[in-house]
Amino acid sequence: MNVRRTALRVFTHAALALVALAFLFPFYWLLISAFKSKSEIFTLPPQWWPSPWRLDNFEQLFATIPIVRCFANSLIAATGHCALALFLCSLAGYAFAKFPRAPGHGKLFAFVLATMMLPTAITLIPVFHVLCKLHAVNTYWAMIVPGAANAFGIFWMRQYAAENVPDELLDAARIDGCGEFALYRRIALPVMRPALAALGILLFIGNWNNLMWAFIVLRTQDMYTLPLIIYLLNGENRTPFELIMAASLFATVPLVAAFILFQRHFIRGITAGALKG
Repeated sequence: MNVRRTALRVFTHAALALVALAFLFPFYWLLISAFKSKSEIFTLPPQWWPSPWRLDNFEQLFATIPIVRCFANSLIAATGHCALALFLCSLAGYAFAKFPRAPGHGKLFAFVLATMMLPTAITLIPVFHVLCKLHAVNTYWAMIVPGAANAFGIFWMRQYAAENVPDELLDAARIDGCGEFALYRRIALPVMRPALAALGILLFIGNWNNLMWAFIVLRTQDMYTLPLIIYLLNGENRTPFELIMAASLFATVPLVAAFILFQRHFIRGITAGALKG
């Protein structure tokens, strides 16, 4: 029996290691390709280690496009969208979880969930029309505000608040004279921190990688984000794959760093409620 358990454990770890390698391989190929010339990227058999490591791609990248400005635009847009969405989604989720007797509670929550079934393409034209009327096209607001109060985030925070924010603690605070918004800010938010971290990472990555919406609402190069400027590197007659690889590596590093910094909270938020009994 012990031998069988040991063999099963070894097989499980080996399978997980292979899956991990399969997921890590694209990142490894991106890393080494960013330091290769275009001919070396497409060399057969593949060159698994750059020799030498070239910095020409990054020098040419910084000389060709305003990559630092685009990085700042992406950072401002993703951070602003994430902060606004976390506030709105956590506030709405807390209200749906802790005020079930409010008039129209069930119908309103059902309507919010129903919006998750709408394809994103359906809302593009109406939202763009509203932004045009507000003169917000080609501004940071066009990248920050749309989609901030999204149904998935509200549902995520509602489920977490319903299971982890105790009603008894809220009632005790009300007896002490604590207002409703103070209850949300002082009691609910600290308890919902793991869910906020997990949702924040998802929102940040989604906005950081948002190419389609940036392509629609951004008009001038000084407002371009990283995904948009990388897409525009593609030429009609020549595609500079070496520059695209370097720019993609430049755009990927912040995401990896954010996940490493918040992975503990992310895992706690993802697995919260999975082991109940």
